[in-house]
Amino acid sequence: MENNFREFALTTINELGLSDYEVAKLTGIKSSSVSRWRTGKTIPRKNSLRHLAQLAGRQIKFVNSESGLSVDWVDEDQSILRPYVPLQNIRQTIKVYTWSQSCEPDFFRRNGNIGQKPVHALKGIPDIEDPLAYSIIIDEERNPLIDPYTRYGDVLIVSPAATVKNGDHVIARLSDGRLLSRKIEFSGEDIFFTRHEGGAADFSVKTQAVTFYHKIVYIRKR
Repeated sequence: MENNFREFALTTINELGLSDYEVAKLTGIKSSSVSRWRTGKTIPRKNSLRHLAQLAGRQIKFVNSESGLSVDWVDEDQSILRPYVPLQNIRQTIKVYTWSQSCEPDFFRRNGNIGQKPVHALKGIPDIEDPLAYSIIIDEERNPLIDPYTRYGDVLIVSPAATVKNGDHVIARLSDGRLLSRKIEFSGEDIFFTRHEGGAADFSVKTQAVTFYHKIVYIRKR
């Protein structure tokens, strides 16, 4: 069965204006893998496509048909990808928001970018090479959507451009508007969310039911 994975990946990379090195730096996909896609020696895997979609600030879907398996954007009407900011323009501070603020309906735009003013800012963290990184301070107690590992006063440092893999802790926005903090697991078309201490997944949803997920790269305990 044929698929459009290679064409879709290369089109996305080209529209974002990324070099193979920048793809590797921002997603964890090896630059040699991208090179093999370009020469037609290999095709991207599903997880690689998810990483590229995350970098573009959008969600993808996989569709089976008589002609094969294909990938496409969930929101087909949104043709403009999130602008790419060069690595050398990384900002020196990380904006800080509150959990209550981030749960407001208009806090996140449709592509996962933030449209509100921060409450304050943290000094830049050299290891976080993401100009869109932000922080959320937990200002709620006993919220079932917040992983019990984090408590009132903890600060979640989030990187939208960081590669998300199975077992990573993420901030995720569901299509019904809920914002949650959980570990993430991918299995086919399903996404499972689990508490930090492990065990059975709290719940699972279809890929299309997740608006976006951003990796939590550091938790500053109070």
